[in-house]
Amino acid sequence: MTELQRPIYITTPLYYVNDELHIGHATTTVYADTLARFWRSCGRPVLLLTGSDEHGQKIHKAATAAGTTPRGFADRIVGKFNELWEKLDVQHDIFIRTTDPFHEAAVQKVFERLKAADLLYKSAYKALYCVECETNYTEKDLLDGACPVHKTKPQVVEEENYFFKLSAFTEKLQKHIESHPDCIVPEPRRNEILGKLREGLNDTSVTRVQFDWGVPLPWEPKHVIWVWTDALVNYISALGWPDNDHFPTDEFPGRARHQHATPPGNKPFEYWWPEAVHIVGKDILWHHSVIWWSELLGAGVQPPKQVFAHGWWQVEGDKMSKTLGNVIRPGDIADKYGRDALRYHILREGPQRGDSDWRHASFVTRYNADLANGLGNLVNRSLNMLNKYFDGEVPAECKFEHEKLEGLRQDLIGHVNDLSDRLLADVRAFDLNAALEQIWVLVRDSNAFVNEAAPFKLAKDPTRKQDLQASMHALCEVLHALAYALKPFLPDAAQRIADQLGIDLAERLPAALNWGRLLPGHKIGTPAPLFARLDEQANG
Repeated sequence: MTELQRPIYITTPLYYVNDELHIGHATTTVYADTLARFWRSCGRPVLLLTGSDEHGQKIHKAATAAGTTPRGFADRIVGKFNELWEKLDVQHDIFIRTTDPFHEAAVQKVFERLKAADLLYKSAYKALYCVECETNYTEKDLLDGACPVHKTKPQVVEEENYFFKLSAFTEKLQKHIESHPDCIVPEPRRNEILGKLREGLNDTSVTRVQFDWGVPLPWEPKHVIWVWTDALVNYISALGWPDNDHFPTDEFPGRARHQHATPPGNKPFEYWWPEAVHIVGKDILWHHSVIWWSELLGAGVQPPKQVFAHGWWQVEGDKMSKTLGNVIRPGDIADKYGRDALRYHILREGPQRGDSDWRHASFVTRYNADLANGLGNLVNRSLNMLNKYFDGEVPAECKFEHEKLEGLRQDLIGHVNDLSDRLLADVRAFDLNAALEQIWVLVRDSNAFVNEAAPFKLAKDPTRKQDLQASMHALCEVLHALAYALKPFLPDAAQRIADQLGIDLAERLPAALNWGRLLPGHKIGTPAPLFARLDEQANG
């Protein structure tokens, strides 16, 4: 089975319903959505999952503060999640909630397996607990006595809980990671987890008794299962694990959105899980590798294929926080500048490898340089010249009589024909910025080609008709390639280019990214500007 025939299962974390989503959540989801769109455009079977994490002390606390029930609170926030994903055109296949009955049943099944494997025991529990990240810390984990993530002082919690024998998995996880070098990417994140494993793992508390908002332990219901060991199970419960039932179909309105409701053999877990890829922020990599993989191994399930952990956003050099009032709301950015502008900035400036800084000046500069002056200018002037000089019909391919210009045309042909391989390599490496740079090299070279070939001058010289024809055919082929190449990354812009070029983007990659896809006489649509230049100040 080739790479493009193998199904791939891409997931985001389940986002807590304690508050509305910010640019960090949108970044993870845009990364996942872009990966899913790219592989779909190649004809690969794709399943994209996102959802909501609704249990735990933090949700209970937030609901109490809001004067409502946890479920009522969750319902309201989940509605806002779905509004945002619709606004950003996130094409998820499944939206799962941890309050879904089939998910809660799967969580209990996992714990029954852990008990049967003698991996649970009851013991007195005293720990430093950060409610905000629902995680235990040791003194050495703290920074100046505070949670390293939220900078708040953790609670001292004492109660009798069930513990999971995490310590039993230290060597197993080390061997798994070392024998699967790409199971955690990028490499610094992998090394970070291996470094912690070398220190050894401690058993961890996996139940709570101070509140009841969660999944009850099957054999002792007063114990509520720790929210992380509950929520992580969503990745397999959404596939119908353990019995291949409850896989979302039309019986779950709003869940199954694409064509994958019934995979071959009606065994969704066996079909999708071998190529599972989790997209997460670096702050929850520990949970998505050490905690989750140990839980899976203890329940007799193989770990997912990969975890890609990206960094964090700062805002104008400061930590993003409500206190500072600098939280970037993705819906507001999309409303003001368009969702493709938001996607582009995330994919180009975002924290794929390390932390990034959201600066408005950078947003405006890149928007104007790349989208308005770069891509938009190329598309608009090329199609307007085609209308003017060839009545909006693609001319037949021909060579330049001018040797230097023919060399530039051949360079464009080579770039278009090589583009699919370059994109495949970068997307495999989760380097979406590099993939877009491959596309923008073509944009910049094509704009330089327009300036050098100067069709607007060739049209005035009756002796240069062949060169004019060669230049306009080449530009049409470039726009055809750009529409297909951009489809996973900037879907709105890609569709608008396609509409103006008069094509339907029905072909699959990599076949669509080959020179010579437009027939002579093909009639284009109506040219229109893609991106209006932003004239606002950098601090606007």
